[in-house]
Amino acid sequence: MRHLKSSRSITPSVALLLGLIALLALLALGLLARTAEVTHQDLRIDEVAQRIRFPLATGVFVVLTDAASEIAGIAALMAGAVALIARRRRWDAVRLVAMAGAGWTIALGVKTVIARPRPPASLWAITPDASGSFPSGHDTTACVVILVALLAFSGTGRARMWATGAAVVFAAAVGASRVYLGDHYPTDVVGSWLAVAAGALLVWGAGELTPVRDAAGRLLRDRHLRAVVEAR
Repeated sequence: MRHLKSSRSITPSVALLLGLIALLALLALGLLARTAEVTHQDLRIDEVAQRIRFPLATGVFVVLTDAASEIAGIAALMAGAVALIARRRRWDAVRLVAMAGAGWTIALGVKTVIARPRPPASLWAITPDASGSFPSGHDTTACVVILVALLAFSGTGRARMWATGAAVVFAAAVGASRVYLGDHYPTDVVGSWLAVAAGALLVWGAGELTPVRDAAGRLLRDRHLRAVVEAR
């Protein structure tokens, strides 16, 4: 019963409000990132990262970047969804996919709208793709892994804590790799965290609305969800 009550510790309205705040903060940061002042400060950090590069660290950070590719992210997401379905938590599987999808979509949309140029080519340790710089696509994917850990390991006690902690460290390391390799500015990394937070909170808040939960419980025949609804 304690677990069922804890799932409602954040009300839908609060989650939706926080999601909206995160989205507005993302857009505001994106606009600031286009200014000469912020870009100048970002550039100074990228230049410091370039000066401290050495082969071993560069190799490690390249591997981290590759580990956060879109294909790897989709594979992790599908594994998490399958694990939840196997545990008969279909609603959590649907929400996980929706939250991740919302995070990716918001990041892609903002990347297109802001259209921030990449750091100068002279700073690149590896050649980035041709998309905009803000927010970081690789770190957005890495942050999605945090969502996978939070939901796929829900109800597992210490396993969830360790999995989520490892995912947070992974996302932070990927963000550092993008700056170290000269492919992104620090604010691009912050933007990726905001994009995923906004998507996750908005989807979570909508999914916690009573009509949505009731309909999902009937359609998905999710025993866990139905137990939560009946416990209210």
